[in-house]
Amino acid sequence: MGVAGEVQYQPYPGPQDQVQVQQVIVTGPAPRTNVILSWISCICCFPIGIVAVVKAHDADRRLMYGDLDGARRSAEVAKYFAIAAFVVAGIIILGGTGFLIFLFGFLLPSIDPS
Repeated sequence: MGVAGEVQYQPYPGPQDQVQVQQVIVTGPAPRTNVILSWISCICCFPIGIVAVVKAHDADRRLMYGDLDGARRSAEVAKYFAIAAFVVAGIIILGGTGFLIFLFGFLLPSIDPS
């Protein structure tokens, strides 16, 4: 215990308390984050496209913090979800078109108006 008015100081950390920091520099092109592809897929098929947008944003954030490997993985997942959104939108469009052709080409002409 110190006397009233006495200030106690903490000792400086010694050499055993120091932390070694290593910096790894990775060279090469930055991965593509697929942001534009994800937003276009979001317009085509909203539920799947939203996942692509979130993963593309995650890839962009990881790239900003220097995590190139994580950015590459997130960008790849974003690309897969964007492609899935395009495929689902294509199936819906082709299915809807096929249904309309069937409806107006085969069913409606066979109905007798009288």
